[in-house]
Amino acid sequence: AMVGLLGSLVQLDKAGLLDCILYLSGVSGSTWCMASLYKDPDWSTKLDTVKDKIIKRLSGPRVSLTDALAKLKKYYYGKDFFSLTDVWAAMVITTYMKEIDEHTLTDQWNQHSKDPFPIYTATDKQSKQEEGGDPWFEISPYEAGYSLTGAFVETSSFGSQFDKGSKKKPQPEMDMLYLQ
Repeated sequence: AMVGLLGSLVQLDKAGLLDCILYLSGVSGSTWCMASLYKDPDWSTKLDTVKDKIIKRLSGPRVSLTDALAKLKKYYYGKDFFSLTDVWAAMVITTYMKEIDEHTLTDQWNQHSKDPFPIYTATDKQSKQEEGGDPWFEISPYEAGYSLTGAFVETSSFGSQFDKGSKKKPQPEMDMLYLQ
C-alpha cells in the first residue's frame, strides 16, 4: 500500500493532476507513505526528490535495536498508558520504515501550505461487526475522532484523558511513529 500510493501520486504528478487534490486520505500502509511525504515541506511541488529520498531510506540500513529500545523506553516513561501499540511502533514500524519519526501532525502541518490536507484513517475492528455504519477513526492535523459518532478532540490532545468534555490529564501529542 505504501509503494502503491507513492506510485499513484507520481503518476498524478506526471499527468499534471497532483495539484488538483485538496485532501489525501489513507489507511494502513498508505499512511506510512503519507507520513514519509509530509516530513518534507511542500512535498507535492518536489515529488521526484521526495520519492528518491523515501526509496533511499527504505533501501538503507535498519534502525538499531539500541535506538528502537530507547524509543520504547521513552514511550514507557513518557505516557500514563503503555500498550502493545507502543511496542508495535518502536519495534515493528521502525523495522519497516527504517527510521524513528518523532514529528507530530501539528508540527508538520505548519510547513505544508501547498500540499493536500492529510487525513489518516483506521477502522475499529470491534465495531466493524456491529450495525450502524462504517466505524472509521480519522486523524488530521486539527482533530482526531470517530466520524460515525462525531466525537472528536484536537489532535494535540489525542490520548489525553477527558471527563464530560474537559481535559483532565493531558498527555504529550502522539508522534508519527506511534500513529503509523
